[in-house]
Amino acid sequence: MRNTRKYVILTVVAALCLCMAMPAMAQPKGGAMMPMDVYTPIAAGYDFVREGKYEAAKNEFDKAMKADPNNSFAFNNNAVLLEREGKLNDALALLNRASKHADEYLDKVSQTCFAGGGCLAVKPLREVGEKSSIAPIIQENIQKLQAKIAATGTAPPAPSPPPMVPQPKTK
Repeated sequence: MRNTRKYVILTVVAALCLCMAMPAMAQPKGGAMMPMDVYTPIAAGYDFVREGKYEAAKNEFDKAMKADPNNSFAFNNNAVLLEREGKLNDALALLNRASKHADEYLDKVSQTCFAGGGCLAVKPLREVGEKSSIAPIIQENIQKLQAKIAATGTAPPAPSPPPMVPQPKTK
């Protein structure tokens, strides 16, 4: 009698655990969508880019980067604006940072556009894909930017900040 009760309890607990795990298994491959506090400023910033309101777009992308410090969509779009301003090395630095985490962002891309330069800005879609759709765009933007840097003869970014030189001592 005691063993039967023990097995019934274990069966009920196992069934409850399985029922609780079902919603997690039903999620789409790739993980969750971008949180709204990150998605909303990226989408708004993209719309500003399309309207030519670049400073407003930059502010929105900055909000998204503060809310999610690894968001590849925000870094890519901000890099597009920097490229447009002629800040090629800064744009390349942002794209390289965006590429580090790009495979983690599985949100599909809704629209892409040029912002006056060679790089593509993107608007995420509120839908998750099986693989990253931003990663190949970032790689394409890096290649375009590297070609532009080579063509314009822009000095490459310094690998590290210059060394600090101590101030001369005065008597």
